[in-house]
This record gives sequence, C-alpha cells and structure tokens, in this order.
Amino acid sequence: MNNLGRASLCLLLALSLGACSLAPRYERPQQDLPPQWKQVQAAPAPLESTWWERFNDPVLTMLVQDALKHNMELETSLANVEAAAAKLGMANAALLPSLSGTALNQQAASSERTPGAVRTGLDPIDRGHYTNQGQLTASWELDLWGKRRNQSTMLTDMLISSAIGHQASRLELAGQTAQAYFSLRALDMQLDTARRTLKTREDGLKIYESRYRAGEMTQLDLMRVRAEVESARQQMHTTLVAVEQAEAALAVLVGRSPREIMESSIVRGKGLAALPAVPVLPAGLPSDLLRRRPDIQAAEYLIMAYNANIGVARAEFFPTISLTGMLGTASSALASLFTGPAAMWSKGVSASLPIFDGGYNWNNLKSAEAQKKAAVAAYRLTVQKAFRDIRSALAAQREADAIVASNERQVASLRRAAEVARLQYSNGYTDYLSVLDAERQLFSAELSLATAMSSRLSGIVDVCMALGGGWESREFSAGFPLVNQEKLLRDVETARPDSK
Repeated sequence: MNNLGRASLCLLLALSLGACSLAPRYERPQQDLPPQWKQVQAAPAPLESTWWERFNDPVLTMLVQDALKHNMELETSLANVEAAAAKLGMANAALLPSLSGTALNQQAASSERTPGAVRTGLDPIDRGHYTNQGQLTASWELDLWGKRRNQSTMLTDMLISSAIGHQASRLELAGQTAQAYFSLRALDMQLDTARRTLKTREDGLKIYESRYRAGEMTQLDLMRVRAEVESARQQMHTTLVAVEQAEAALAVLVGRSPREIMESSIVRGKGLAALPAVPVLPAGLPSDLLRRRPDIQAAEYLIMAYNANIGVARAEFFPTISLTGMLGTASSALASLFTGPAAMWSKGVSASLPIFDGGYNWNNLKSAEAQKKAAVAAYRLTVQKAFRDIRSALAAQREADAIVASNERQVASLRRAAEVARLQYSNGYTDYLSVLDAERQLFSAELSLATAMSSRLSGIVDVCMALGGGWESREFSAGFPLVNQEKLLRDVETARPDSK
C-alpha cells in the first residue's frame, strides 16, 4: 500500500470513529403541571409496589400472583420485549465489520466441439477443468454520519419502552384481577341477598295463602305477593348467570387451562365487609411522581426512539462508504492450493451517493419527523390521562366511605320500614301496597350496598394504578453507549413472582 492509500485509510478510520450524529437533540416535551395534588388524608404506611397485599386476603394475593405467572397476554408482552432485544442485537451487529469465508471445489468438462480447442501432440483434447479455492472476505460500512449508531439508539429506546410497557401490563393485569375479584365478591353478596329475600318471600307467601283461604286477604294482594316472589327468583337466577360469567372472566385473567375454566370454580376469600378500605396515601404528592408511571415512561422512550430515527433518515442523503478486503488461495490442483503462487488478495474502498431517488429519501425524512410528532402528542395525551386518572381515583376514594356509610344507613332504615309496614298491614292499618313498596326499596338498597362496597375497594385499586403501582419505581437509562439488553431482560424476568 502506498503512502496515499495509507493516509486515505487512516482518514476514513478517524472519520468513522469520530462520526457525527444527525439526530436532533432530545428535549422532554413541556407541559403545564400542577406542583402537587390536592391534599388527601394521609396514613402512616407507604403504598408498596405489591399493593394488592394490603387487602390482607390470601386468596386475592394468590389470584394476582397466578395472573402474573400464567396470563397469556402478559406472556405476549414479554415475548415482545425479547423480540425488541433481538432487533437491537441485529442493529449492534451492523456496527461491526462482517467476515465471511467460502470454499470451492469445482470440476467441469468442456465440449470437444468448442471453437479453438487445442491438441497437444497426439493426445486428445483436454476437456477437464478443476478449481479449488478458499477465501476470507471482510467488509465494513463506515458510520460517518451516525446512521447505524442512531439505528441502534432508536432500537435501544424501543427496547426500554417495551420493557417498561411490560411493567405497565403487569400493573394493569394486577388491577384487573383485583377488581374482577371484588366484582365477583359483590355478586356473591347480591346472590346471598337474592336467595335470602326469595326464602323470606316464599315463607311469607305460605302465610298469605292461608290468610287468603281464610278470607283475610284479597286475591289482588295475593297475586302481588306471588309476583314479588318471582321477582326475587328472577334476580337470583340473573345473579347466578353473572357469577358464572365473572368466574370465567377471572379464570382467564389468572391463566387457568380450558378444562379448569369449564370445570373448576374460583376460591373465595374474605367478604367485602372484612376487607380494609382505608386509603394509604401521603399528603400533597408531587406531580413529578406521575412521571414514574410506566405508561408515561414508555411513551417518552418512544419519542426518544423516533428522535433518533430522524438521524437515520437524514443520513440517507449522504454517501455510504465501505471498506472491503479479501484474502484466499485458488488452484486447479488441490496439492498446490496452499502454495505461494496460489495466493490471492484484494482490498478496496467503495462509495455510493444517492443522486436521484424520486423523492424517496425526502419523504422518508418527513415520515420520520411525523412519527416523532405523533409520539410527542401521544406522550402528552398519556400525561393528561394520568392526571385525569389520579383526580378521578382520588375523588372516588375520598367519597367512597361516605357512599358506603350512606348505603348502610339506608338499608338499616328500609329494613325497619319494611318491618313496620308488615306490622301495620297485619293489624289493618295500611294496605299491602305499602308493604310491597318497603320490601322493594329494601331489596334494591341491599343490592346497591354490595355494589358500593365493591366500588370502594375498586377505588383503592384505581388509586394504586393511577400512581403506577406505588412510588418505588426502577429507573431506566437510554442512549449511546447502549444499555445491556440482556440485563434488561433479566430485570424483567426477576420481576415475575415465580422467579423469586
């Protein structure tokens, strides 16, 4: 290699190692955030990341852990993380030189009728051709404009977004499982109410039939009593259907097999009244806490990924320069394949520059910029929804106790009213319509009480989910140098309950 060639090679290597990046500088989108949330009643204990354990129901804890181990949607989410890690590995490989080896042993015979065939003395025409060859070929595309590095950075951020999105899926699944369990326990409570009411009305119907036969009750009142019995029976069967549907849905969430979904039932734990419902929240939580929600983190890393992708699109306008080299041997005789005269080599520098592509690169850049704009809008919408969630959840949690207490007082009053109405009717002071009206109101209020108690517990879940599962979050870092995607996957795996 002459001095000019050596100087050119050194210059190209220096440019490659100190290559620039054409990606815009990333800045987090600014939004008008409140300094803190409204004051809420504080409790001494912090909200743990395994927030479902605060309900002190072993069955609920078991169901959530089963869901985090066996749910198929969560398995799909983890597979997406693994696919993102593989794509990043492919991008990292493009940063390094590629080396390939080939070997060839070829035999061929030419036609005797080939024009120009030459005889050697009296020997026949030599028709055989033998080729033995072995070579190593290396190539390296110099990343002068940061295209490959920006691709790697983009896929790194996408990997982190996928990993954090997996954590968001875990949080959502835990919340769905807890709320489905509370809904099932509310249906159980309503079913008990319907059965108890049906039993009471059936017992009452026997008494009223005796009174009707004795002439102490009109046929109209008797038909009304029978109608109320059927009303309670209808409510019981309707609730039974709802219980079956709720059990099937919860079985899918926790990853039960098809046979278990059809044949087994969900184990019950504590009743709604026995589950703690006091919110465990610090006062005046800072708004920055919401940035630790996994969905907000994942949305921001997508912006970073598309920001790097702009650098990839910009690099397409510039020349592509590659270094190539080959070293090998070739011989017609296998015995002389590794002798000095059989050696061969080549080296070179190739460059390509887009001159006319019909506007492909320009539209590719515009597409990359539009993707970033969409990611920014999605991030801002995610933040807006986060504050909507926390405001709604805190408001519901703040009023949940009052709603349940009001329902309980209503049930107590209506239960007493029904007793008084039945007593007055028995003594002839009022008609049976007053009894029917009091019993209907009591039945409706008892059903509403079960719903209110379930909603109070679900409200706690909503607060936990709005806070991203608590305020013990893991920090992720992005950018170049690249994160260790294997470690990131291990972190995701160790977050599984069955891996501990």
